[in-house]
Amino acid sequence: MNTVSRELDDRITFEALEPAFRLLRRDALWNMLVPLTLVVVMWSQVEHGILMAWGGLFILGSVAKYALGDLYLRREVTPANAGKWAWWLCAVTFLIALLWASTMFLFYVEGSLEHQIFLITLLNAIVIGSAIAGLYWYPLFYLRAVPIMGALVVRLAMEGTLAYIALAALLLLALGATASIARTLNHRMRSEIRLRHESAALNERLHLKTLEAEQATLAKSRFLAAASHDLRQPLHALSLFIDVLKEEKSEDERRKIFPRLDLSLEALQKLFDALLDVSRLDAKVVNPEYSHFDVAELLGSLANEFRSAANEKGLKLRVHAQSSIVVSDRLLLERILRNIVGNAIRYTQSGGVLLSARNRADTVLVQVWDTGTGIPQEKQEEIFVEFRQLHNAHRDRNQGLGLGLAIVKRLSELLHHPLELRSLPGRGSVFSLRIAKGRRGLMDIKEAVSRTRRWGLSGRRILVIDDEREILDAMRTLLSKWGCEVITAESPEAAEHVLREKEITPDLIVSDLRLRNGCTGVQALDNLRAQFGASIPGILVTGETVSEQLKLAKGSGYELLQKPLRPIRLRSAIQQHFSDTKNR
Repeated sequence: MNTVSRELDDRITFEALEPAFRLLRRDALWNMLVPLTLVVVMWSQVEHGILMAWGGLFILGSVAKYALGDLYLRREVTPANAGKWAWWLCAVTFLIALLWASTMFLFYVEGSLEHQIFLITLLNAIVIGSAIAGLYWYPLFYLRAVPIMGALVVRLAMEGTLAYIALAALLLLALGATASIARTLNHRMRSEIRLRHESAALNERLHLKTLEAEQATLAKSRFLAAASHDLRQPLHALSLFIDVLKEEKSEDERRKIFPRLDLSLEALQKLFDALLDVSRLDAKVVNPEYSHFDVAELLGSLANEFRSAANEKGLKLRVHAQSSIVVSDRLLLERILRNIVGNAIRYTQSGGVLLSARNRADTVLVQVWDTGTGIPQEKQEEIFVEFRQLHNAHRDRNQGLGLGLAIVKRLSELLHHPLELRSLPGRGSVFSLRIAKGRRGLMDIKEAVSRTRRWGLSGRRILVIDDEREILDAMRTLLSKWGCEVITAESPEAAEHVLREKEITPDLIVSDLRLRNGCTGVQALDNLRAQFGASIPGILVTGETVSEQLKLAKGSGYELLQKPLRPIRLRSAIQQHFSDTKNR
């Protein structure tokens, strides 16, 4: 039984037993009438000393029941500690049942049939009434009914006649029937309590889900509003620069405007890349590729990357990391640490930044320390919200977009690397990641290939499929400039027709993900490769953010590039495909 089920069962038992404890105190005086009636009826048939002793014990038992009920109602009883009270109730119930059972041997009058009938009827009625005790808690029925019925059956069987033996057998059958009734009543009562709790829990979960949905809607609205603002700024600048270019006659002035245009385009590119990263992570289409590697080398590489930025601000950037093999997606982990280190340098004005890695029991603790402005405790969750920057109220893009830590949080959850933040305003912050240890013997050993190596594209035949004529014209112009032979088509059918008509085979196919008439780029690539060569590499280009489409593209095995696509990124992807083919 799991913890939740056990807690629910404890709650049900607690609620079922509470009325039984209340009855102990409420019905104490009424319960004295039955034994008093028995004493009065038997007064002329049984020795008075035995009657008085039995009655005294019964009074003590009744007082104990009353005291138990009173204590229960006065104390702080919870489902967790109600068990001990239940066992006290069982003990008192069983002792009083033994008192009733003893009457069949103490008060059974051999020569008086009417007193026998009275005693047998009274005890049998008490046994049947025990079903009510079983309603609250099933063990109470047996603790009360079995001793009394056992005494009845034994004493009647001792008479030795057929009539008494038959009566004893029938009483046993009556006990079985009463037990069945008690079980049914108890099961029904517990089922009703369980249903009530499960309904309450379901309503609570529904309420929480509704709140989550409302908060998600509000968050998405804030996200879109902030994104819209940040998108408008570089677009506005672009439109102004383009208008100036239209009117500007001087070549010198034109040359001054082009770098500004490039900065606006770069700002747009960064924002789109970050937005698409968030979208892909939320759509759960990013699949980590785990490997074993030395995190100390990764920290050293990051330190070299950011050292010049740190030096410009007069900051000390240090690495304190022993060689530690971890299991993670190297690129995604590098992305997490790059965002954290970049923020640390951006918001640290004096002192320095420290990158560290230390071995723990079965994990490696990777930390980024800084002596920056720090983050108040109440604001530490807020920094992981999209477009939320505590020290950039004026939305200065030079201080970042406000998406870096949102991506860090999503990536750390994706990789199952717990992310912790400790920070003191004015003292600095430390971001911590716990990463599972790897094995040195499983480290990837691959042939080192220089990242700066380039393969020429001159003469490469590339097929481009897109249903937008402007994009086809732009791709033709760009690829032709790189020396490629370019074939363009607005649909897979048109592409097939051109290839068959010219009797040629492309070296690579670039297709938009969403084409006309419900066709996808995945289908287009699959069909063309089936007809013209399964070894033809393919690249998908898309501006989609819908999770189903992204999952489709991710699962196809083709490389997926997101729009807007910078020429250098497209060329890198194309050259990588040709270099892979060359290496094979």
